[in-house]
Amino acid sequence: MDFDKLAYPEQLTIAGTEYKGQRNMSKGEVLVPYTDEPDVGIGDVITQKSGKREIHLKVIDASFLEGGSLGVGTAHPHMLTLKVENTTSQPHVTKHGDSTFNIGSISGENVQVGNSNTLTTNVTIQELAEKIAKSDDPEAKSKLKEFLQNSTVGSLIGAGASALIGML
Repeated sequence: MDFDKLAYPEQLTIAGTEYKGQRNMSKGEVLVPYTDEPDVGIGDVITQKSGKREIHLKVIDASFLEGGSLGVGTAHPHMLTLKVENTTSQPHVTKHGDSTFNIGSISGENVQVGNSNTLTTNVTIQELAEKIAKSDDPEAKSKLKEFLQNSTVGSLIGAGASALIGML
């Protein structure tokens, strides 16, 4: 078994010239040993042969390192490191958060639709007082009455404060 062939198993085409290379999909990186510097730059699209098909990779960043291959797995002395983005897969990848769903109309109180959004609840003081008055919670009634009797609250609410206290 020839281990040198395993070091750079992918066949890549850069500017019409074929190279052997190694692609690390998790890092979005392609390593290409070379002797004569490939004509490649940011924004270029290179191809990787994958079976009978081709994968198109857009170059995001490029780094040329003289003597970078150290002769390991190749006879080429230099190493080209490319950061790439797979443009062939983009139409097939569902991106979280990019989808729009039309769900018709929703009515009700405290409704939340979606991810990572917040729920805002608006309750008037009158609604709060009515619901507490109907409850069997003497502590809540006492605290609301104390709140409504506060001079600052009374000046903000005005005459409505005494009407709300009357409900309790």
